Amino acid sequence: MPDGTSRRRFVTGGLAAAGALAATTLPGTGSSGLAFAESPTAAPPKDADEALARLLSGNQRFVKGKLQNPRRESVRRTEVAQGQKPFAIILTCSDSRLVPEVVFDEGLGDLFVVRVAGNTGSDPLVIGTMEYAALNFGSVLLMVLGHEDCGAVKGAIDVVTKGTTLPGEVSAVTQPIEPAVRAVQTQPADQLLDAAIRENITTTTRRLGQVATFAQLVQDGKLKVVGYEYLLHSGKVTAA
Repeated sequence: MPDGTSRRRFVTGGLAAAGALAATTLPGTGSSGLAFAESPTAAPPKDADEALARLLSGNQRFVKGKLQNPRRESVRRTEVAQGQKPFAIILTCSDSRLVPEVVFDEGLGDLFVVRVAGNTGSDPLVIGTMEYAALNFGSVLLMVLGHEDCGAVKGAIDVVTKGTTLPGEVSAVTQPIEPAVRAVQTQPADQLLDAAIRENITTTTRRLGQVATFAQLVQDGKLKVVGYEYLLHSGKVTAA
């Protein structure tokens, strides 16, 4: 048995070691008493091309499993509580498998995300929400982000090709997508869904580019409107 002096030294040394461990900063660790590392800072993109490049670079990290999980700690939370300046507006689907901040490896306050099943931009409420961001926060990029195997597009296909009547207000979701389905209706059955998804993205992107507010910002070089598709299996975002 150690004597009293040895025992005190053992306990003191153990506490010191535990204190050193607790003070250790590990990236992305928020449990077991370990502190979060400060996320890497990033200057706001100077234009839409730089903004798009940043998103695609973050998506590459996501695909490779090398996420930085930036700007998600308490310091960033305190910072954005004073005001927001998201550099990009993302109009995307409500699908639970697609979370823009994750697939682009961005943090709090970086993206202004608008979600509606089928990622359509025909509803004035949706358009107005995005206009608000473009006009008030100076977002330089508007991305329409659809995704593989979209249920809303499947519903629109059933309406167009089978005359299906959808329950409740679900038809309000599919109606804006139906013209895109009709535009590619001659595609082989096994290719129709993918073609309709891409056509819906393209149609929505074009429609938003014609909205007066966005058209003026595009003309002034302050905004770019683009369409992309998220692939569920690979996690990759590709131009539609």
